[in-house]
Amino acid sequence: MTSTYDAIIVGGGHNGLTCGAYLARAGKTVLVLEQKPYVGGASVTEEFSPGFRASTYSFIMGHLHPKVIEELELRKFGLENIEQPNVINPTDDDCIVFSKDPVKTQEQIARFSKKDAENYPKFFERLQSTIEILRMLQLETPVNPFRKDPAGLFRTARFAWKLRNAEKEVYNLLHALSMSAHDYVSRWFETDLVKAKFMFWATIGGNVGPYSPGTAFYLVTHLIGQTGMSFARGGMGAIADAIAKSGQAHGMKIQCDAWVDEILVRDGKAYGVRLRSGEEILGSRIISNVNAKRTFLDMIKPDDLPDEFVEDIKGFRSRGMSFKLLCAVDRLPQYKGFSRETSGVEYPSYAHICPTPEFLEQAFHDAKFGWYSSEPFLSPNVPSYYDDTLAPEGKHVVVFQGGVTPYELRNSDWDREGPQLVKNAFNVMDRFAPGFSDSVIDHKLYTPRDIEADINLPGGNSQHGELTLDQLFFMRPVPRYADYRSPIRQLYQCGASTHPGGAVSAVPGHNAAREILNDWKWSR
Repeated sequence: MTSTYDAIIVGGGHNGLTCGAYLARAGKTVLVLEQKPYVGGASVTEEFSPGFRASTYSFIMGHLHPKVIEELELRKFGLENIEQPNVINPTDDDCIVFSKDPVKTQEQIARFSKKDAENYPKFFERLQSTIEILRMLQLETPVNPFRKDPAGLFRTARFAWKLRNAEKEVYNLLHALSMSAHDYVSRWFETDLVKAKFMFWATIGGNVGPYSPGTAFYLVTHLIGQTGMSFARGGMGAIADAIAKSGQAHGMKIQCDAWVDEILVRDGKAYGVRLRSGEEILGSRIISNVNAKRTFLDMIKPDDLPDEFVEDIKGFRSRGMSFKLLCAVDRLPQYKGFSRETSGVEYPSYAHICPTPEFLEQAFHDAKFGWYSSEPFLSPNVPSYYDDTLAPEGKHVVVFQGGVTPYELRNSDWDREGPQLVKNAFNVMDRFAPGFSDSVIDHKLYTPRDIEADINLPGGNSQHGELTLDQLFFMRPVPRYADYRSPIRQLYQCGASTHPGGAVSAVPGHNAAREILNDWKWSR
């Protein structure tokens, strides 16, 4: 017997779960289909070595939107965040610890440059205006400026009206969209270590070095989170679990081990899905949380889509250049120059290993022509320092995000080169945290190709698609279809290849649910 639902969500990542939870709360019958044995997508906690658990892909909770936390009652369903207040940037013989206490941070910076210490609060004051407008844009459904009908023109005019008093903020945002991270940061700071600290944010999810135009935007967008620099207790899987429980409390159903092979379309309208098992499930709305390239190029017959749309989707860039390295260790990393007594701050469970801007840029140079970094920049974090659910007593988990690692290697492959990449990462870590490699009990490496294979993410790009000017807001994933809809009636998008992009924010799922419910209201 064929089942029928109001809404079928394809993909049980956190955005799909969020969209489904909102629809269920609105009284809709919802089914979430997930290909893996458990939900979460890139927001998962997995055991990678006996007794050691880690957030395999995403690792920071700070982007999860407060509106979603409150409206879906995620605290009620078990979500707990653990603040980790300190980030360390070590050098070969010293370090700066950036803490939540701005006075202590200025004191740390002043040891290297009094000018940089004075400019530190000014820099963040300037950033704040750009951050605020990005936070406002997060919750907007992108307008379609290409529409010339009265409704389209009205929506574009209404959006422009919202920005009528934001001249300075828009100006600052345009600077971020056009400038390199190096030039942007150099306007405020003179010390390499301080510059590298802020330029590091421009490398997360990026495919070009921080000296390249447009990379300042990556820097800014990684600061728009409103939940602080925090971990989710139990790892990032706890976020997906809480959202799932919220939806299930209102009737949302979840079916795992359910691989969707095809989204069924008839006369230009989506009406169901076909699983790999051959089972067909019908729904009056089909919502894909899967990356746009997988959705429209793999799950839908080409004849059901406009040729121009297909070409635009093929051009959506989702190249991954970052690796993840999960390590089980028998002791905490001990960074050069750090002393709890002299710094007056708690052990820094989060670090940026990048002593100079040139160190960051060189890593991209190594990878530019199909190879990987001989000295990768690293972002190690130790969630088990604050969360004893992740490792056996007395031992720890160290999770690295690092770069740069192309999806494909020139004249080699990752089966052969993976061990050398790990060795390169350990060599860098030993340079700034002596003895680290001796503490490693076990490890697991994920290259962009591994990420693609495991969670069905084209290119293994952590942002689900590059955050460049031509792939933002009303251009994401493609022009004319950035409003969570598609060329096929009753087929919607809610994943991170839509606005505002990657990170575990739940905003794409939230925004998509709003648009779907609006359409439902007007279709009565």
